[in-house]
Amino acid sequence: MCGMNLAFDRQLIGPAMYFGLMGDGQPIGRYDDMWAGWCVKVICDHLSLGVKTGLPYLWHSKASNPFVNLKKEYKGIFWQEDIIPFFQNATLSKECDTVQKCYISLSEQVKEKLGKIDPYFVKLADAMVTWIEAWDELNPSDTVVAAGNGKAAAM
Repeated sequence: MCGMNLAFDRQLIGPAMYFGLMGDGQPIGRYDDMWAGWCVKVICDHLSLGVKTGLPYLWHSKASNPFVNLKKEYKGIFWQEDIIPFFQNATLSKECDTVQKCYISLSEQVKEKLGKIDPYFVKLADAMVTWIEAWDELNPSDTVVAAGNGKAAAM
């Protein structure tokens, strides 16, 4: 998922749109939108919410330095060997009937399974919980429960 060409229903999936701990001071950069995309895909599949992909509406091109990029991305490239299978195998229980509950459950799995790779993932899992707490505090009526038919109802 690319954050530059992204549209989503805030009421349905907004709480899962946390782009993670990336950038200055973090061990990886430029994986923030991918992280959000992986989380959203697992949650949408679990809640029977649709995800559509396709060609971007806007094209973006900028000068790029492969050596600078590699410095920002090398750990992420290495960690993908564990991150991608983690998301492919992530499961959520039947009790996870809201995006928030799904995201908290996913954060627990991140801490348990990816935290073994690097302490960064423990911090990221904690930040995921903080994100949901902040989301719920600032959006008290945005808790959504997905029905079995893929439709959602606000709680």
